[in-house]
Amino acid sequence: MKTKYDFAGTSISIPALTSENTNDSQQTIFEQISILNSKKLRLETDSDYATINSVGAVIKDLEKQILQLKIQAIEKELGKKITTVKKPNKTLYVVSITTDGKRKQISATSVEALYQKVIGRMLPASNSYNATVSVQDVFNLFSEHNHTPIVDNDGSVTYPTSTAKRKDQYWNKYWANDILTTLPIQTVISGDIIDAFKRLTASRKYNARQIDQAKSVLKQTFDYAIWQKIITVNPVISLPNNMCPKKARNISKKKATSKDWRLKLEKHLKALPEQTVYSLAIRFWLTSMQRVGEWLAITWDDVDFEKETLTIKHSLSKREVDGKLVVVDDEHLKADEVAREIPLTDKALSILKELYLINGQKKYVFNSKGKLPISTNRVNGHIKAYCEDIGIEPMSTHAQRRGAIQEAYSMQMVEDQIRVTAGHADSTMTRYYNKQNNRTLSKSSLEALLG
Repeated sequence: MKTKYDFAGTSISIPALTSENTNDSQQTIFEQISILNSKKLRLETDSDYATINSVGAVIKDLEKQILQLKIQAIEKELGKKITTVKKPNKTLYVVSITTDGKRKQISATSVEALYQKVIGRMLPASNSYNATVSVQDVFNLFSEHNHTPIVDNDGSVTYPTSTAKRKDQYWNKYWANDILTTLPIQTVISGDIIDAFKRLTASRKYNARQIDQAKSVLKQTFDYAIWQKIITVNPVISLPNNMCPKKARNISKKKATSKDWRLKLEKHLKALPEQTVYSLAIRFWLTSMQRVGEWLAITWDDVDFEKETLTIKHSLSKREVDGKLVVVDDEHLKADEVAREIPLTDKALSILKELYLINGQKKYVFNSKGKLPISTNRVNGHIKAYCEDIGIEPMSTHAQRRGAIQEAYSMQMVEDQIRVTAGHADSTMTRYYNKQNNRTLSKSSLEALLG
């Protein structure tokens, strides 16, 4: 049985998902996925279909069929059904497996990501190409395909559009000199893609649109390899978004708190008729230069009222545990960073003493309900509400860290002391926070320096 779509004289036949063309063999499922991916890629890349309005509907239909086949592949491989778990802000796709007599769950935020986890590199590779064909070799084939003139039935010739030229430009700009392009494409896994994006984005010189360009041309290259039956899984699809740090083109758009802004918010919070964990947490935040995960993770054991110091030695982070994304206390800091002892200002000490009256019996300083501290999202929500009450611009929790580092530089404090207080392993990131600060040396500093 076939479903036919007719576009202005162009006919495309697509196998429908029925028991007639679905075989018990797992290999047949993979072959069907490959065929449908090839059809989808043809529709997306060939200029024959570029001007056809209805092509989008066909691509969506193909995507639905591919998704259904991938669900079949996962369930056939594991012998288990996929279940969905609804969360407040997302849906998890979960499947159970048994290994060494123990039952565990594999979960992901999409069927595609679950497919990558379950099937991964288990798929057989095609023998049509030499096993050493590199990622660059595949892009060269892809580029050649895009640039090949198309001869119509009437003998007229259509030359490649500017889209094909842009793909070449994007490839040369982002990937041509990366080690990823030298790897045999059949050996590339998601980890290799993640490492490549880490190298690409290390300088933070690319904005969101440019990162999307880099990701798009790489994904299309691997899609082309699937179409040519060189590989069967595209490792770019499972690339986590947080592996691609993006930077705004104009760094001045990054918000930072100022002394005047902090004083206005502090005055408002201090005048509230009743102090809560949230109001006190935000007042403490205004005295801090630490990462939000670090100051939220502070326990009473980290506070020394006698020495008037605070030890930063652990941080909160989100991690997937037993198929659920949860907040955990890492009990350690970022790589290459060590615990640091920070003096507490009189204002910070006073706030902590107020918090001790509320939460002294609990483990964490900033604890409202349950065993874990208050969440970053809830803190940001309270900051926004308080700022709206007094008519000042809301800031995120990270804006205070940026503003504090910039003001420390403006006050011409010692860079190494700023770096250690902020918790940076070296000064590179500390200076990055200070990029938009263009203040010169003060008159007193110039007089001390130059007389």
